[in-house]
Amino acid sequence: MDVAIEQSHPLATGRSTSEGKALRWVVAALLATLALQLPLVLNRAINWDEFYHYSQVVKLANGTLTEPLQTLYTRAFIWVPGLPGLGVDHIIIIRLFMLACELTTLACIAGMATRFTDRTTGLLCALAYLSASFIFRHGTSFRFDPPATALLMTSAWILLRWGLRPPAMLGAALLAGTSTVLTVKTMLYAPVFVGIAWLLWTEGGRRREDLVRLLVLAFGVMSFAALIYALHAGTLGEESGDEARDLVSRAGSSMFTLGNPLYRWFIFVFAITSPLLAIATLAAPVVIWRESGSNGRKIALTGMWLPLTTLLFYQNTAPYYYVFMMAPVAVAASPAFALAQRRYGAHFIAGVMLLCAGAVLVVEPENTTERQRQIQREAQRLFPKGVSYFDACAMLSTFPKVNIFMTPWGIQHYLRGNLPSMVEAMKREPVPLLVKNDWMFDEALRTKNEVGVLLPQDLAAIRDTYVPFWGPFWIAGKIVTTGNRPVKWNVRVPGAYTVRDGAMIIDGRRFAKDEVMTLNRGTYILSAEEESARLLWGNRLAKPISNPPKEPYFMPF
Repeated sequence: MDVAIEQSHPLATGRSTSEGKALRWVVAALLATLALQLPLVLNRAINWDEFYHYSQVVKLANGTLTEPLQTLYTRAFIWVPGLPGLGVDHIIIIRLFMLACELTTLACIAGMATRFTDRTTGLLCALAYLSASFIFRHGTSFRFDPPATALLMTSAWILLRWGLRPPAMLGAALLAGTSTVLTVKTMLYAPVFVGIAWLLWTEGGRRREDLVRLLVLAFGVMSFAALIYALHAGTLGEESGDEARDLVSRAGSSMFTLGNPLYRWFIFVFAITSPLLAIATLAAPVVIWRESGSNGRKIALTGMWLPLTTLLFYQNTAPYYYVFMMAPVAVAASPAFALAQRRYGAHFIAGVMLLCAGAVLVVEPENTTERQRQIQREAQRLFPKGVSYFDACAMLSTFPKVNIFMTPWGIQHYLRGNLPSMVEAMKREPVPLLVKNDWMFDEALRTKNEVGVLLPQDLAAIRDTYVPFWGPFWIAGKIVTTGNRPVKWNVRVPGAYTVRDGAMIIDGRRFAKDEVMTLNRGTYILSAEEESARLLWGNRLAKPISNPPKEPYFMPF
């Protein structure tokens, strides 16, 4: 009996070997890029946005959080403020969770891109995303962008992988609903899910039944969002409903600003520093619609590309926004990367991407983490129980910050009178400390220039209320020089005050150097007796013996 033995074709064997080698190259480059990113996770200075996000966690832990929208992430980290260490160290711990979110997003990009191309191209898309400059730097920053991206991309991957089966619909709806409460930016992924819905509807062959299932899926997302919001907001106090309505109203009036040049420059920076992803992204629509796939496939990929257009009308497109926006766009670029891989080889493309990530690491500016730690350490030593303060970003996260988060969006509404002024905050409670950690406060306190981002009454109040103490710390007080007439001073920060440098006469009463008195709100007449004197808030606050950190306190984007 003759036995036929099938011989493998040499060409097929060679192709298989080549594809396996390419796959290993891409995996190696992906792992190497993750290794390069790890020092940024653990050592990169805390960004102003991260300080603010952590301050919200502290508020929840202290029972003072009232904003229900875009604060769901605080639930996951309520245990962190109780750990030993400074706020800087706590944020670095939270970054490890953000790293897990990034890894989830990378897996989803690879899985979704594989659905439209092949495994090597899928991993190449994940590498393109990770090695892109802004994502490499900010992909693990403590913001709600990484978890929202992971939730939405996982939801999209589930639908592409398992379609409209009930368990898949349940999981996808839960994840998308959670993201909806996490950030209002979730709506910017609408084209992604519309495209996937069209693909599933056209390929399923059960159009009426699948249409019903898609409607049920949409209802499920809204239902989970409503339930999660109710559970979260229900524990935040009576003010949470008003806070949510105010936020939605403000967001609706300014989130989308067609033609606003804010952050537009970063588009060019991203394109120059992430050239392969930028080229593939720009080529994607042409490649998608010229290939031979079904219209459903083309529409789905186009839907994943459309979040790129938010750069034209969404206001807050700072570099960390690219973490959120570029995840589905990287999938949309998969046909372009598949074409490039056939022409140039996956190993070459992966190598260039790895070099781009390494270049980002090489040109990192001076790290300011230790300066941030010193500022937090000295604040805790000076004020063990904490004090209310003004600053730009909640840098002293465990202290109650009583002015707004000074972002461009926040400043816009603050100047319109939609948010509380600093004068109002000082009337509400004593605010003895101002942390000069942004150009606006430097301009306000060091010069007599107009500062367009501060209300005139606030500018006048902080110039009249705060004097330099140590580094970025300005304390409520007044400097009185000899030879001048007595000055009127409006005390906006009541409490104990200490006379420093020389004797001072206050409302006709003499106070010796280092003497402490209590001043209430109101106007006082001050004069120096023989030499210049300072009146400083606090009971003989001891100036830190350490040299103050030099500026800047933050690293640029």
